[in-house]
Amino acid sequence: MRDRRRGESRVRLSPRLWLALALLVVSALIVTLFVSRQLEIARRERRLDQLELAQIEASQTQLELRDRLASADDPVAIEQAARERLGLVMPGEIKVIFVEEPSR
Repeated sequence: MRDRRRGESRVRLSPRLWLALALLVVSALIVTLFVSRQLEIARRERRLDQLELAQIEASQTQLELRDRLASADDPVAIEQAARERLGLVMPGEIKVIFVEEPSR
């Protein structure tokens, strides 16, 4: 129909067409929300996997450190470390160092 006051032509949409357009818009919004939620879930699952791996590694490190701490209090381990790392000897012992003669 023509609007006689403005000289413009106006197209009237049928109620069925309006309903179809409204359903299309709502469907697009629902699909968009669904896809964005699925992407967010996948991102959080990846982050959870990373955190679980980090937790396992931290637990292993903790066990290793506890073992080292337990052996640090062991007199035999302390003596062995003093002999090997520092080259110390017990009182009354004599340290002998063998030196190879250079080849001629």
